[in-house]
Amino acid sequence: MSPQEERAFIERAFQKLQQRGWFREQVLARSNISAQEIAAFERERQITLPSLYKAFLTSFLLPQKEGDICSIIEQDEDLDALWLMLDSPREMKDIARRTEILQEIREFCELPEDCFQNLIPIGDWGAGWGPLCIDLSRPEDEVNRDRKETWTLVWFDHEEFDWEERYLGEDGLLHGRAALPDFKTLLEWYFCGILEERFEQEEGITPTYQWYQDTLKR
Repeated sequence: MSPQEERAFIERAFQKLQQRGWFREQVLARSNISAQEIAAFERERQITLPSLYKAFLTSFLLPQKEGDICSIIEQDEDLDALWLMLDSPREMKDIARRTEILQEIREFCELPEDCFQNLIPIGDWGAGWGPLCIDLSRPEDEVNRDRKETWTLVWFDHEEFDWEERYLGEDGLLHGRAALPDFKTLLEWYFCGILEERFEQEEGITPTYQWYQDTLKR
């Protein structure tokens, strides 16, 4: 997508999120993060963030810095509801603070220096299972939905502490469990709810906003 197409996609995704019931009664404020601040963040860390994620950072703010959202996602060809806690940074320092938490884990697990330099934390998978990150070492143009090892969004189970054995690759970088193919898929599933119609057809259940809230009572 071109930069204009990415901005339009983000705008539609936020609109659809509210149409589906999330933060419906609230006016979403515009982000104050600028392209210049993102560029400075990238230069400082010698990384390049995915262009769609940068468009997300400069678009709207969720009402809370950490917004809980639930939607229908596909896991191993099965459809089910899964909660997600998605970060909504107010400034690039918020992302830097999240990265510092990974540094604390690295020190606790006695992992090699810079083993997490490929990871950008963006939330918490399962809204409590563990950190959700963009793995920058996996090119977006090489993502294959049928090969999870190519997926760019990964998560790390907070109950596991043998990260060297489970997540450390031969390249000296941490690679988590596959969560989603890419950030576009996250927005399609969680903001736009593109799998809800298929879920309704297969399960006979209409996944309304209230239905998602009721899943917390199960």
